[in-house]
Amino acid sequence: MPTSDILENLTDAQHEAVVHMDGPMLVVAGAGSGKTRVVTRRIAHLISKGVWPSQILAMTFTNKAAREMKERIGELTGAEPPRWVGTFHSACAKLLRRDLDKLSDDSRTGSFTIYDSGDQKSILKLCLKEFGVDTKSLSPAQAQTAISKAKVAMIDPDEYMPSAYFSSLRLDEVYAAYERRLREFNAVDFDDLLLLVVRLLESRPDVRDMYHGRFRHLLIDEYQDTNRIQYRLMKLLGGPAHNVHVTGDPDQSIYSWRGAEYRNIMEFTEDFPDARVVRLEQNYRSTQTILDVANELIEYNFDRISKELFTENPIGCPVGVIELPNGRHEALWVANRVQELYMDRKRLSDMAVFYRTNAQSRALEDAFIDAAIPYQVLGGLRFYERKEIKDMLAQLRIMVNPRDTISLERVVGSKPVGVGAKTFAKILDRAAANDLSPLELLQREDFSSLYGGRGGGKKVVGFADWCRGLAELPLDSVGDCVAEAVSYSGLVSLFESQGRSDPLSESRIDNLGALVDRAYEFARQRPDADLRLFLEEMALVADVDAHDPETDAVSLMTLHSSKGLEFPFVFIVGLESGLLPHRNSCETQEQLEEERRLLYVGLTRAKEEAVLLHVQVRSQWGRDDYTSPSPFLAELPEEGVERLDLSGGGAFDDW
Repeated sequence: MPTSDILENLTDAQHEAVVHMDGPMLVVAGAGSGKTRVVTRRIAHLISKGVWPSQILAMTFTNKAAREMKERIGELTGAEPPRWVGTFHSACAKLLRRDLDKLSDDSRTGSFTIYDSGDQKSILKLCLKEFGVDTKSLSPAQAQTAISKAKVAMIDPDEYMPSAYFSSLRLDEVYAAYERRLREFNAVDFDDLLLLVVRLLESRPDVRDMYHGRFRHLLIDEYQDTNRIQYRLMKLLGGPAHNVHVTGDPDQSIYSWRGAEYRNIMEFTEDFPDARVVRLEQNYRSTQTILDVANELIEYNFDRISKELFTENPIGCPVGVIELPNGRHEALWVANRVQELYMDRKRLSDMAVFYRTNAQSRALEDAFIDAAIPYQVLGGLRFYERKEIKDMLAQLRIMVNPRDTISLERVVGSKPVGVGAKTFAKILDRAAANDLSPLELLQREDFSSLYGGRGGGKKVVGFADWCRGLAELPLDSVGDCVAEAVSYSGLVSLFESQGRSDPLSESRIDNLGALVDRAYEFARQRPDADLRLFLEEMALVADVDAHDPETDAVSLMTLHSSKGLEFPFVFIVGLESGLLPHRNSCETQEQLEEERRLLYVGLTRAKEEAVLLHVQVRSQWGRDDYTSPSPFLAELPEEGVERLDLSGGGAFDDW
């Protein structure tokens, strides 16, 4: 596409950001201001000016955002989009597949498995058991959270100093054992994907120089959400030319609880004093009334980069603030309003309900079920977290990584193979004694003699035969590979035999079929990719990627999950002290400002109508507690806000 076409229909601010060629740039992109348009057109513009696509590294946070960027770049250039456009984790996984062997103090190889939260907890159970730690005192989930925080802060096990309570539970030793087992199983967790790249680039100047030569331009989306590791990654990959283009909005920084460093974007111009700063303030999403209310709210935050969102969209209807008697009435009001909109020929997929905590969805779900309103819950059980899918993925994992003992254990437990806990423990012992991984031991022709005893028993020998057959399955075509692996697994036959006793058997079989369909679709999209890359993509699916806008159903989600989405009609429930702002996030001014940003994010998801609801009495832990309205409601302007008191049980059709 000619450069003139790439630059069509851009505002002055967008044009400035797109045509900038060399040197650092910060684009402060307000909500709904065409941020993705700027990033994709900038990449297309760089290509039109002679930059090779392979010299551009662009990283964002979700697969959804990465896919959208790739599609738009492809449309703009008429060619395949740059292969280095993706999420932080996918880009780092790609780097590690190529160069992990250059990290001298790490025994893992490029065929590593990416462990999800469930896999991590399985390892931590082993580690806690190793040190005799009672899981009632320190659960695997607590240990996982603490270790992840340490990794995000780039604290190694030998440097880790847990709190006095965790120290008494030997968390430092558990952390060290966890890292040792990850290496033993040739596995990495999500934090490792980034952390290992940082360590590689820091310890190997030659590798760092190689990537400086490879990537002439680095673009980072949603920069306000970067953590310490991602910040360090930016500094290492930026290179001496400092061709670093970051896009973000401090007013939408809402992820400090998972390690995001708000200061990264606030101090970008300190890191790069010669950086050009562009503000995108024209909003293309919301009505002017919604923006006026959101602008007024966020002005109460002191620590921000000043901007004022405006739009050429219509003024729109007022933002509603509605008080109701209790949580049941709140849910009924939302359900009633949804039905009104639906009767007015609005699509259910155009409507969303946001809340501060997942527990708040229950009353809404009850009301929607009673009213026969279809809905989808973001953050619920995702397709790739369903048991039968995880069981099947475990089998696929050991096909590409024989050292993945956690996945092998899951395979053993997924179907009746005659190998119980004691037998599996013996397999582990015999494998260690022979300096083999458990799967390598099982796949040996001389397994029986290595295992010991009188042939090891028919069932374990039969399982060893099954493992040897697994190694003979084809790996070249992803679709055929997954189809044959599902057939070989025996899971379909198992579920068919359980049909009468398990009402979910039919849906489990359907889910396995959907996995095969997904593998063939992946093969069509990426004909050069292998099973390892298919598993990598499955491992890196995020909550927001699960949102299906084509499903005509109301979306229910937390305010944190709403980031990156937009809906014509938005309802935000639970605007009460203790919920928003949350009782655990009000100790400091910094925490309070992030809670205010959370409401700001929710408001700016709305295109046509936004309604904020609060109640007088909220049921919690089996008792009714009187509440007080969120202090944020008092910060909203009088103009553009319509307040309605239905706490006496007034008619729902008053709005």
